[in-house]
Amino acid sequence: METTTVLVVDLVGSTRAMASVPRVRMTEMMTEAVLPIRRIVEELGGEIIKFTGDGYLTAFRSATDSLHAAAQIVNLFISGPRLPIGDWVEGCRVAIHTCDTIRFENDLLGEGVVVPARMEKHVPTNEVYVTSTTRDAAKSAEFGFDLVGELALNGIPRPVQVHRLLADRYRGIERNAFLTVTDLVGLNALAARVSLTTLNERLHRWVELHHEALGTTHGRLRSVAGDNILATHDNADDAAAFLIALDRLSRLPADPPTTARTNQPDQPDQPDEANGADEAGQPPFAFSAVIAHGDLFVPDFGLAGPLVSSTCRTLQALSPGTKIVTSAVLQRLTCGQAAFGQVMPPAPGDGVVGEYHLFIGAKGRDS
Repeated sequence: METTTVLVVDLVGSTRAMASVPRVRMTEMMTEAVLPIRRIVEELGGEIIKFTGDGYLTAFRSATDSLHAAAQIVNLFISGPRLPIGDWVEGCRVAIHTCDTIRFENDLLGEGVVVPARMEKHVPTNEVYVTSTTRDAAKSAEFGFDLVGELALNGIPRPVQVHRLLADRYRGIERNAFLTVTDLVGLNALAARVSLTTLNERLHRWVELHHEALGTTHGRLRSVAGDNILATHDNADDAAAFLIALDRLSRLPADPPTTARTNQPDQPDQPDEANGADEAGQPPFAFSAVIAHGDLFVPDFGLAGPLVSSTCRTLQALSPGTKIVTSAVLQRLTCGQAAFGQVMPPAPGDGVVGEYHLFIGAKGRDS
């Protein structure tokens, strides 16, 4: 038997949301919703015990770490209630209790599990409820609490005193983020010569490539604005690996177009431009990219702040197809430096903030 702080997180409205989308979309939606939760828990020293169908049962050795994780998870859903794939999840509920538990195979048993599981049903959306045992065990100087009262929980012989975690101080800012902004080259020219359906398919595929690259690098797609896509990572290695993966994926042959041809029998066949490749076999996607490091503001409508503004200005100043990382990012890499060239000073008036390094590919200059 060991003393454990058990954190239960439940996605609000996930069952209703999943019932309204196709099966493939359902998998995408749950992946978008739960992977950031897993990342936060593991980065703060927690352990994922099991997936509960619409959330996680997790365990922490530190009550303080569990509260930090809970605050960040709630902030995740407050700052971006609509998932990057576009589907809606109302938010989450988090319940935490510190108590002795028993390990049985790969599960936890005991009151420490039952209490937060039952308490979670009473938690308002995007709030964190904790028992008095967790509040007393945590480092008091780091948190504030409001007394909710005593809850009578089914199967628990005594009422449980419950407090609400005051997590407002965590909302609206992400520190030390690695921001990647990409710009799809040639989108305006393509839009002038293909149908809206073909253009939509191309954009959808471009976003899918970001999801695929992010899925292998523990990143998060944050915003899609025309031909600009914003994504974030928690460390430089993952951000660089994302750029390498996206560059590789962008060079793969495009899938055949899914739309039927609309040519009339008496009209000549039109060139199929849905895959974005020309007769010379050029890569289906070309893009520019900037990776920068700093703090982000996270209002309800997306990402904002000086880091976003300066990164977007830098991106627009680059020659189409150029990919760079700032020196602040390169200095934090523990691997993958070979994918970037030597330091380059900003040219006068090009908009680039500080020194930067050109992306030369995963295999070096000759790739």
